[in-house]
Amino acid sequence: MILKIKKNTGSFRNNLMIIFILLAMMPASLSYSEDSPKKKIKYWNADISISPYYDSNILKYSDKYIQRFMNREDEGRFHINRYDDLVVQYGLGLTYSNTLIKKLKSEFSFDYSYNRYSFNNVKDWMRFSIGWMQYFLPKSNFMISYSYIPHFYVRHFRDEDWAAVYGFVPLTFQPYEFSKDDFSLSVQHYLFNNTRMRLYFSYYRYLLDPNNTEYDSNDFMYGIRVFQTIAKNLSVNAGYKYATSTAKGYDGPAETKETADDVNADNYSHNYFAGISYNLPKILRMKNSVGIDVQYERTFYTTTNFYEIDPIHAGRHDKNLDVTFNYNIDLAGNTNVSAFYSFTARKTGTPAAVNAEYISDEKSYDQYQAGMKIKYNLEF
Repeated sequence: MILKIKKNTGSFRNNLMIIFILLAMMPASLSYSEDSPKKKIKYWNADISISPYYDSNILKYSDKYIQRFMNREDEGRFHINRYDDLVVQYGLGLTYSNTLIKKLKSEFSFDYSYNRYSFNNVKDWMRFSIGWMQYFLPKSNFMISYSYIPHFYVRHFRDEDWAAVYGFVPLTFQPYEFSKDDFSLSVQHYLFNNTRMRLYFSYYRYLLDPNNTEYDSNDFMYGIRVFQTIAKNLSVNAGYKYATSTAKGYDGPAETKETADDVNADNYSHNYFAGISYNLPKILRMKNSVGIDVQYERTFYTTTNFYEIDPIHAGRHDKNLDVTFNYNIDLAGNTNVSAFYSFTARKTGTPAAVNAEYISDEKSYDQYQAGMKIKYNLEF
């Protein structure tokens, strides 16, 4: 007699699902027997992100120029379809971690981001960066990084050299664009279990388009930042940065900075910043937090030119305030979602009363950005 066994596929699938759920619910600290295979070490980490956000003032225009744009004035100045925009930033990151030097952690990273403007493609830009982080003591590490922006459009300005030849016609408005190199070094040390301090240095190199080479510059930045955990759910940070910018200051082959009649954008700045982060009660076992970051910067331009020669820089000083609110939540499946709102304001002035209104109209602005970011992380 041949016995036929009928398989109950529905029950089998249900039992398999129950086993899978029970395995997934086991604690990560569950011990294995000596005969069990070792857990595979994951050296690679990849993340993909998308961040749509609204920008209220993409070219950082003062109220004066926003009004001129709305009134269709200054033919040749405005090469945008609207002064605000919906932007989507796409991000890709790849990290390799291992213990390469005396069992101390090493980490190599690559990041790429691309910013796409919905109505003003002239503002699209991208950024590449690579980095190496290395622990040289159990509680101390350094980070070396390089980033590159191949092209960034600021806005169109009246070019005085062109105006001297053609007069005040639309053609004399020329684009102000640059590429940027960023070489950075930071050293971080854990002073105590809940305190860490970071010292950092950066060198920026700006290379302008052919019409604005007098603005080519070499910038140096020095900073310190301290991170402190106050309580289980509360952490704060504060820091200071000092930066200098030395501009080329001339654009002719036979000129020098001392003999040129071009603008001189040399400046230095003090930047103070602080932040606070609070972990909220979990939502359906998902971690979430809120935070706020504040930056205040004072910039001083050091040209000795009179305002008749260099009205945009003579005696100029800027006050910059940046405030950002954010909310983060970790979803299931290695996905993080954050929402943010950022407000920026720059007030520009000068001791020369006769030039104060002009500088403010040219360089003061308000701007806010609001959006979200979705980030997926994968280890392998």
